[in-house]
Amino acid sequence: MNVTTQNNRLLSIDLARGLAVFFMIAVHTLEVFANPEVKKSLFGQVIEFFGGAPAAPVFMTLMGFSFIYSKKSALKPKLLRGFKIFLSGYILNILRGVIPFKLAYYLKMDIVNTFPLEKLNAYTIFSAVDILQFAGIALMIMAIIQELKINKYIILFSAFLISMLSPFLWGLKLNIPIIDQILELFWGDQLIGFSFIENKISFPVFPWLAFPLLGMFLGETMKNSTNQTMTFKYFAISGILLLLISVVISYSNIDYHFNDYYHSRQGGMLFMCGFVIFWLYLNKLIIDKVHKNNLFELLFKWSNGVTNIYFTQWIIIIWSIAFFGINNSSYLTVISLIFAFTLISHFINEFIRYNRQRKNNKIS
Repeated sequence: MNVTTQNNRLLSIDLARGLAVFFMIAVHTLEVFANPEVKKSLFGQVIEFFGGAPAAPVFMTLMGFSFIYSKKSALKPKLLRGFKIFLSGYILNILRGVIPFKLAYYLKMDIVNTFPLEKLNAYTIFSAVDILQFAGIALMIMAIIQELKINKYIILFSAFLISMLSPFLWGLKLNIPIIDQILELFWGDQLIGFSFIENKISFPVFPWLAFPLLGMFLGETMKNSTNQTMTFKYFAISGILLLLISVVISYSNIDYHFNDYYHSRQGGMLFMCGFVIFWLYLNKLIIDKVHKNNLFELLFKWSNGVTNIYFTQWIIIIWSIAFFGINNSSYLTVISLIFAFTLISHFINEFIRYNRQRKNNKIS
């Protein structure tokens, strides 16, 4: 395998993930602070688009892709890592949700009057299912799949089935409290409909598991490829075909297929999968055509520190509601906040990275 080609492949993955970090911060800021005029504007629609398919679906697909290249081979450390990430989702719920919610309530802040308290309370916020809970479960599932040495085409077919069949599972309950709480992680659907909290279950395993499984297939295909440039071209063609199929399927009822993003149905899932595959090809082209520069280096750092940044940006954003309110901000304020939150998240990630390196140097 050509070393340069391999490095370009890895760098293209880091570029895609680094861009996803910025889009993630931008769309979260927009959804929390932008007033209706800004959200409905061309600027708002562009942010919403790039905070959609090129953000969370890219993260999850690349998680599966990178998993194939993981140096850890034993099952136990992989399962443990997944479980730790799963638990970290609830820690984040406390830091960004339960604590500020309770403070706002006890301080009788005006913002509390906007909350749909019949649906939104401390327990709901704590038990909400976000990307970290899903990522933890997905990592454990991928570890088991890898341990069982399941064929990559079976993995791809499983991703397809999950995309097609998940809508039939959403909201299914057994009316046994503890069991239903567990089932929420897999196919929960509890509409809240408040500003940036559309659904209590933002990332149910079904259908979102389709993305890391797709990533595993892509990673396995790339790892065993003798001509990675041609393989990327095949990826691009496949992505375009999926996008076209999605348009045909969704055209007659777009609202049904794209639903609430977190619970996208068949056409929406095919669209996002197709977009992600083609997006990876575009990032490979950029890496091949554009000389390495400071912007790339910055995006690579964000890619490597994605979990730190995810934690940081959400905590800063939610605690900033006390100063800016919810969905009250103008263009200038929203743009300023996007760059401010990005900057703060970057420096906190650098601080964590620096201390981790210093600790590792002392150990060695």
